[in-house]
Amino acid sequence: MMDDIYLEYMVKKKKSASQKALIALIIACAVLLSLAMLAFIYGLALYLAGTQLGSFSFSIGFVLIALMWYGAYLLISMQNIEYEYILTNSEIDLDKIMSKKGRKHIVGFDFKDVTVCANINDSDHNHDYKNVTPAKVYNLVGDPSATNIYYADFPEENGTSRVLFQPTYKMISSAKRYNPRNIFVTE
Repeated sequence: MMDDIYLEYMVKKKKSASQKALIALIIACAVLLSLAMLAFIYGLALYLAGTQLGSFSFSIGFVLIALMWYGAYLLISMQNIEYEYILTNSEIDLDKIMSKKGRKHIVGFDFKDVTVCANINDSDHNHDYKNVTPAKVYNLVGDPSATNIYYADFPEENGTSRVLFQPTYKMISSAKRYNPRNIFVTE
């Protein structure tokens, strides 16, 4: 009889060049819009000088600038992505966590149903990775330059699906107990 298994692992996604460029663009837009808003507020205040609306325009303008910077902060923080892998016996659930707040379930499967699971760099067992085109691919890799990237092909309603992920050695070797013929562990 096998003992129950429960393992959790978090992988922080490295920011791509396009994500870094998007963050820089958000900051640049926020700076430019802040300057434009300040110029508009100053011009409006001069135009309406001496009236109650003139002093009130400063308050409204600064509130709008603060709200704009808060929006920029939210957009930037959405680029902070982590993937959580939860292995419970032979079943794995893969979730995406954005800004350490929002969680979205991406996919779950049973390692008993996996047709092949191996490291993408394992030359003895990655022929399926190179030669089979799955119906759907879930890329849940934090660092594409890492060496511990595994793929797992499993059946879904629309055909074979593939998940790319970075499990720990303990996680993948624990899953191997449930499907030793189709799961290949690289140390």
